[in-house]
Amino acid sequence: MKSLNLYIFYLVLITSIVQFSNAKPPKGFEKVDQEITISTLEALMKYDVQSFSVKPNSKVKVIFKNPDSLPHNIIFCTPGKKKGGDKGQEVIDAVLKLGDKGVKMNWEPKGHPRILASSGMVQPGEEVTFYFKTPKVEGDYPYICTFPGHYQLMNGIMGVTKKANPVTNLTYKIYHGKWSKMPDFSELKVVKSGTLATGLFDISIREVNDNFAFVFNGQIECPKDGKYSFTISSDDGSQLFINGKMIVDNDGVHGIKAKAGSVELKKGKHDIEVKYFELAGGEALSVSWAGPGFKNKPLSKTSPKPGQVVKRMVIEAPEGEATLYRNFIDGAGPRAIGVGYHEGVNLAFDANNMRLAMIWHGEFIDGARHWIARGQGFQPPAGNDVIRLPEGIAIAELKTKDSPWPQSEYRTKELEFDGYFLDKMQRPTFKYSRDEISITDKPVPVGSSSEEKPGFIRRTLKFVDKGNSQNLYLRIAQGNFEKEKETFSNSEFSLSVEGGKVFTEKGELRVPIQFNGGKSELKITYSWAE
Repeated sequence: MKSLNLYIFYLVLITSIVQFSNAKPPKGFEKVDQEITISTLEALMKYDVQSFSVKPNSKVKVIFKNPDSLPHNIIFCTPGKKKGGDKGQEVIDAVLKLGDKGVKMNWEPKGHPRILASSGMVQPGEEVTFYFKTPKVEGDYPYICTFPGHYQLMNGIMGVTKKANPVTNLTYKIYHGKWSKMPDFSELKVVKSGTLATGLFDISIREVNDNFAFVFNGQIECPKDGKYSFTISSDDGSQLFINGKMIVDNDGVHGIKAKAGSVELKKGKHDIEVKYFELAGGEALSVSWAGPGFKNKPLSKTSPKPGQVVKRMVIEAPEGEATLYRNFIDGAGPRAIGVGYHEGVNLAFDANNMRLAMIWHGEFIDGARHWIARGQGFQPPAGNDVIRLPEGIAIAELKTKDSPWPQSEYRTKELEFDGYFLDKMQRPTFKYSRDEISITDKPVPVGSSSEEKPGFIRRTLKFVDKGNSQNLYLRIAQGNFEKEKETFSNSEFSLSVEGGKVFTEKGELRVPIQFNGGKSELKITYSWAE
């Protein structure tokens, strides 16, 4: 009974201290640099704010609310000596050592060198306001509830950074894979996940430099009602969502490119989500925002270098003609030949394996990397809706139609590239040969990207055989396709073939090359899905 009375006495004492601290700020804290409200979540044993950022050496006002049915506190700690910190484990260990004194001391080892600031124990339905100054050293500073059994769930991180911003509860998920446009992440496996207490969108924590993606989720606090604009600069694709609605769409494979969007928002917190993927080449992601009373504040760890976004040299086809780009093109190899058509469709031909490597819409190629930079690396398409066709040799001799396709080689020995010639519109016809077979391969655009229905590409291959070749096949696509009449379609594109009968084998679309009088002709039409 005596211990119970003492416990009640300490509760009353703590409550009076709380009420006092709510009444008047301590000397020197009449004006603060930042105010943060953190609340417990009823019956969930969690704080509603699990990460936020502040600037070094700044004055902070914390309003801690406890609507839960259990008592809680919030104690801010130093990071600890372990790499990555220990989330305040040393303080918890000290609490456990209090033993019977724990109740009287409200489960707080006062004077512990790891403690920066504390709310004291706050009873159900109560709240407390307290003040402290943040450390000068940047880093992740944990905060915890030290009531026994609460620590594992009730914890968070205060990021001390010069780039402190209004994004809280920022988490990330990393995925690995190869995409030409933003994938459906709900179907993919998460490789790594975590929290970014700085509130900064940051891709430097990746473990690979190509074929990866991020999904970031958090809340952003708007200081007042009004119109807010968001800008993403990325290489490759990125998208930004506010409250589940896409505000900026910068999707596709491209060099560093910036896009912006705006939305009317009320004062307070709003959900923010950023998606990003990198195929190959350079990798970059920068996010910023502007709103009533402020302009271009960064929300990411990195910012575009001066002029970085505008230093592009997008190659365009002249009116009524095509233009060629012979260089290292990502997805088409070191002997790539890019063709940009005035009609707004583009392709890349792989002269190592005599194959149509990919087709895409929109902008052709950004030549800055190879023309004004150091010229290293492979440049991806500058446009969108990139369709990548099978790697490796395109034409092969098989024992039977269901034989495995020959494994991919860096450069095929079966086919020999014989160059190309241009028509009066500067459109190329590629020439190559296999033993006594000569082949011409002419792709042309059909339709215009200025129309509602995107343009497409029709490819004509002509074969002339001076010998007696047999069992030759052309592989035109890989993946799951549905057939409707003579058209094969998937979610990205559809194709049809004239002059040959397409069949499916081992997830591939193949066409036998059948000669009549030593000649054969195939017409393949590639169309983008609507």
